[in-house]
Amino acid sequence: MFLGVSTRPATLSAAAVVEALEGVAVLAVGLYVGIEAVIGRPHDLASAVALAFMAVLGGAGIIAVGWGLWQVRRWGRAPALLTQIFTLIIAVSMFQSHRQILGVVLVVVAVVGAAALLSPPTTRALIDE
Repeated sequence: MFLGVSTRPATLSAAAVVEALEGVAVLAVGLYVGIEAVIGRPHDLASAVALAFMAVLGGAGIIAVGWGLWQVRRWGRAPALLTQIFTLIIAVSMFQSHRQILGVVLVVVAVVGAAALLSPPTTRALIDE
């Protein structure tokens, strides 16, 4: 069953938006690395291009998962939860590299995303799909 915008729970909408924004961020980083690889002087061009390619593909995939959640597709929940777990891992890395503000932002985003994904209204909407 497809839920329209008016019947989609706010928690599922929030989860979809968080996921899509994370995808946009990863995509933007990939594009930035790719542009820097082309116009800059990377230490290892092949690695920079490979990283850019993987980030662009990963960002596009994360955006697709966000779209799946927006469309109330059950399959989007597991990859979205994995995104939140990876976001927490990146947050730990930010803390370890003394980038506390970015680390805190990433923790908040991951917790909000995971809480929205695991909330009872989201669960009900995805089960009734």
